[in-house]
Amino acid sequence: MLVAVFLCWLNGILVRTVTVDVQFLGETADRGDYRVAAGAGLMTAALLVLGLVALLSLGAPAWLGYLTGAGVATQLALGVTAWWSSRDAADSLVVTRSAWDGVKDVFVLPGSWPLLFLLLVAVVVALRGRSDPSPR
Repeated sequence: MLVAVFLCWLNGILVRTVTVDVQFLGETADRGDYRVAAGAGLMTAALLVLGLVALLSLGAPAWLGYLTGAGVATQLALGVTAWWSSRDAADSLVVTRSAWDGVKDVFVLPGSWPLLFLLLVAVVVALRGRSDPSPR
């Protein structure tokens, strides 16, 4: 569980870093780059919130819940600051990337896949627990 939370958090950090800080041929980040980073940060925060709900439903230790909450806070802060920075960035001639590209990148890169699997397991356990005919 810890590995799934950490990989998802790291995935959001990497998407943000690559889109904003890694520029080639002397270019600087434009408005679209910051919006991609904002979308990635906010989607990672939302995914970690869902992961926190899944962890609590699966009976994870409290310290893991607090750690996941700290991950949500950092991703939320990074997403909001990236969106705020996009307001001041120079606009390119045509904005070709948006926050939805950051959302897509969070799901495409494999860092968030273990947490998505954990969410699926939590849903299956919750549904199976309700429909199990054996008494508890």
